[in-house]
Amino acid sequence: MKRSYLYTLLFCALFTGSCIDEYDAELPSSDENRLVVEGNICSDMLCTFYLSRSVSLNYPVIGLGLPAVTDARLSVVGEDGTVFEGTNIEGGYGVYRPSGAYQIQVGTLRPDVRYWLRIETGEDVFTSDPQFPFGTDPIDTLFFEQKSSDQEVEILLTAAAPADNQRRYYRWDYKEFWEVTTPYKTEYEYDPGTNTISKTDLLKNHGWHTESSTETKMGCSTDFQENHIVGMPIISIPHTDNRFNTKYFARVFQRRISQDEYEYEALRAKLSGEMGGLFTPMPADLPTNIHCETGDHKAIGYVGISGQVASATIAISRSQVNYERKRVPSLVNHRDFEPAGCRQIYYSGYRLVSFNYEDPHYQGYGPYDADAVPDKKWAERWCVDCTDPFWNASLKKPDDWPE
Repeated sequence: MKRSYLYTLLFCALFTGSCIDEYDAELPSSDENRLVVEGNICSDMLCTFYLSRSVSLNYPVIGLGLPAVTDARLSVVGEDGTVFEGTNIEGGYGVYRPSGAYQIQVGTLRPDVRYWLRIETGEDVFTSDPQFPFGTDPIDTLFFEQKSSDQEVEILLTAAAPADNQRRYYRWDYKEFWEVTTPYKTEYEYDPGTNTISKTDLLKNHGWHTESSTETKMGCSTDFQENHIVGMPIISIPHTDNRFNTKYFARVFQRRISQDEYEYEALRAKLSGEMGGLFTPMPADLPTNIHCETGDHKAIGYVGISGQVASATIAISRSQVNYERKRVPSLVNHRDFEPAGCRQIYYSGYRLVSFNYEDPHYQGYGPYDADAVPDKKWAERWCVDCTDPFWNASLKKPDDWPE
């Protein structure tokens, strides 16, 4: 007890001492309300943009997200008169914002036409610099390796060799899909409200999960031998990850970007890391290609423009890697819980797996009085329900599930 008390005093002294000197980043007040724009224009794709406002360093953003801009109008404009209109996503989504997301379905971009992003918010109009779309080299191969049974699985990419041997800058995004099958399957369900068991119409032992990349992955061809990107690591997955439970797919998108966009994203990642990570204010001294057409207001962001985006998909089955599930499933007999009743067992996190339905009295669909049913077996919810947070899967198969 005395030792615990001394540790508490020491922690308090250190904590209060660390609060004496405040770090002053000297962020000008005029920079606290800059428009922050994230997103890029890609040919023949549904493009997502996030709008927010920069804040001072003492803004309580942890857990709150940056102030989102939800009343803007976005469009992609071409110098040939082409206009692609955007829509706001109600509720929004993203890494750290509850809203501020916009989508624009961009059609085919012509390589000989310059395009830009137009943003109307309040009385201001912001536009990005007009640019010709960058053509994208294809992906040569997408492959994976696991160097030892207890190491992560690496998904790597080799881009096609540049025909002109010129320097290339690339950006990669990806979408992941995986299938989940729980250790046990049950056709019966316990209802704690009525304390009955009945046959279920909705099996929960099989589901799917979809995830999109949240980090920018970039590369420059001059960082590799012969100016050719070979074996670029794109995704790293621990061997204990549930993505390898049954079947896993990764669809990787490659687009060529300009040197300016590459340098912007690299500097942004560096400054954000030095300032504490994703939830800190956006560095105000980042370069930008977004300007206010109606006044002297400023923006942070760099909108790149790409022609057709190259893509490749890789499939990995459970048998191809060493997958070690973090939890070991087990069945528990009802009598092992005695004197606990079915409701107590259910609210303790267990779900019914099976019971002795071979007795003629229990043939059919029920419902049955749970307390009267003999020889029940239970398991933790994750063992029978793929929607459990352990799996976080959906019972609905994704529309774009690869086959």
